[in-house]
Amino acid sequence: MKKIIGITIGDPAGIGPEILLKGFFEIKKNKDVVPLIIADIPVIERNLEYVDVKIKIKEVKDKIDIDEKYLNIFPIDVIKDKKFPIGYDNRICGEASFKYVIEAINLWKKKVIDALVTLPISKRAWFFAGHNYSGHTELLSEKLNEKKYAMIMIAEKYKVLLLTTHIPLKDIFKYLKEELIIEKIYIGFEFLKKLKVKNPKIGICGLNPHAGENGILGKEEIEIIKPAIEKIKNKEINIEGPFPADTIFRKNFDLIIAIYHDQALIPLKTFYFEKLMNFTAGLKLPRISPGHGTAFDIAYKNKGNPESFICAYKFICNFIKQK
Repeated sequence: MKKIIGITIGDPAGIGPEILLKGFFEIKKNKDVVPLIIADIPVIERNLEYVDVKIKIKEVKDKIDIDEKYLNIFPIDVIKDKKFPIGYDNRICGEASFKYVIEAINLWKKKVIDALVTLPISKRAWFFAGHNYSGHTELLSEKLNEKKYAMIMIAEKYKVLLLTTHIPLKDIFKYLKEELIIEKIYIGFEFLKKLKVKNPKIGICGLNPHAGENGILGKEEIEIIKPAIEKIKNKEINIEGPFPADTIFRKNFDLIIAIYHDQALIPLKTFYFEKLMNFTAGLKLPRISPGHGTAFDIAYKNKGNPESFICAYKFICNFIKQK
């Protein structure tokens, strides 16, 4: 049987369901895999009223129910009709989007799906619903009992691993340790190997301006980052750095390691917003997401762009083929 890609529709109040419907006929062109949507059917039905596409829905409960002529939906019974709040953070949509991910994990454990595309959720809506996670990554790692994982942002030729993710900038110094750097480098290296990259070349950013300018503008590069690199440089991993964050993107690396969130996201979102993807490396369940959020301000106005979702779907299909 063909591989099945699970797709959670994200927060029903946002643009996730819309970009799914807009991108559906494009992702269906991949004949080697079949998408299975994890959603509340009333949410999809309401979005079909806004989006100018004609799609037939089929409710499925198991693999054998899937019919490639339809939009196959594994239904979740949280939102029961089309009268749910849209365009802002709220409890019911937070609960729904959380349950979609939980069910996707269950479907993977039951070997129904082979990989997962997660459309955007609201962390605030999850909080309103009583689920205190800072995002998909943290939820997935906990439920899959994974201790070592990494967020990798992908856009065209760039692959950028975030050494630290959603933490305050003032707390970076608590996390920036040799052990963490070495762990993330190995995760990034294994990710590139799974993509069949030959002789992968990895570069790492410095923390400070000009990568510390030999200790004049900060000593973290000398005291933490360089020693970590030296410990693994001769262990089959081609790792160089640290380089100034404002020039490393001009160099030819298969993977860049950014020390903190905005080092990676500012250049990528500035120049590749519509193509940006977020891949979670290190999980047994292959998972990717578009690189944007819920976009409540344009939800249910038929303004969502599906390009990032389409890129993410194509990437995960290629990834599981490589594996």
